[in-house]
Amino acid sequence: MTAADEELIAFPDSKAARLAHVSVGRLRYWEETELVAPSIHRQISPRNTVRLYSFQDMLALLVVALLRTERGMSLQHIRRVVAHLRSRGYSEPLRELTWATLGHEIYFQDPDGSWEGDLRPDQIVLRETIKLDPLVARINRAAHERGGRAGEIVKRRSVMGNKPIFAGTRIPVETVQRYLEAGYEPDQIIKEYPELTLADIDAARDHAA
Repeated sequence: MTAADEELIAFPDSKAARLAHVSVGRLRYWEETELVAPSIHRQISPRNTVRLYSFQDMLALLVVALLRTERGMSLQHIRRVVAHLRSRGYSEPLRELTWATLGHEIYFQDPDGSWEGDLRPDQIVLRETIKLDPLVARINRAAHERGGRAGEIVKRRSVMGNKPIFAGTRIPVETVQRYLEAGYEPDQIIKEYPELTLADIDAARDHAA
């Protein structure tokens, strides 16, 4: 994705919350506490406010969501680190720096390559580094999501060996069926494949029957 493509991406708060796997209420709270706020915030009537999250806003939002939900960091801890970095001149530290975790500690890498935090020599585990590429891919997929084709199964010549796939994706229906047979819950499957919806999971069940 080019910088020009990124500038065209804007998510309403409902879609941003869905992509980050948080509630709209939590999104509002993060905005009120100035942790992550949408670039576009316009009140068009007394009871109607438009909030749009840019590509860069979404990247910062997904980093916070990952720290909270997958790494188990407290919101207070994240806010404290972000405030510290902003006081040092980083205007957007959540997307400007490389982040990593170890246990319940948060570390960040300065542009010169050095790490900061409660760091001891050789303590950083590389697999705990937050990789931005998968987050960028999630945002990109969501920006080109399938519209009203959720729950639709199609076959396309020369796509995935002509196997049934979910409309608007390259995900084979049989892949989801295998997850279901293995006992995975729908939300677990959607976490692995954010392009899918509950309607797709139901369609996969029906297709198997």
